[in-house]
Amino acid sequence: MKMLILSIIALGFFIFYPYRVIAADISPDELRNFIQDRNEEKKSFILIDVRTSQEHQEGYIPGTDLNLPYDQIEKLSQFVNDKDKMIILYCRSGRRSEIAKDTLIKMGYKNVINAGGVKDWVKKGYKLETK
Repeated sequence: MKMLILSIIALGFFIFYPYRVIAADISPDELRNFIQDRNEEKKSFILIDVRTSQEHQEGYIPGTDLNLPYDQIEKLSQFVNDKDKMIILYCRSGRRSEIAKDTLIKMGYKNVINAGGVKDWVKKGYKLETK
């Protein structure tokens, strides 16, 4: 009986884990402040859009340094060797940036922030840039 209950709990975890709610580490307002501070040389970080290149071309948050899709985030080590460097990630809704964050932490990066998604950025009235 105990084994059956544990099996049901484990099965429930694996079924519902992908549907967990992802909360951004910082709000669009905080990200905007980070970007302003960086422009004033008060903060240093790398802002990465982890959406596809097609999504990126449709519009990205001003100040974005790199577009590196979340499923290729392991390639970041080619661009950023400093594992203590602040890295801020975003995607459309925050889900892919959370996956990328988890991957980078497993790779040894220590200062990784999920900024959520461009949907929240736009909802706050902030503009996107295009090339």
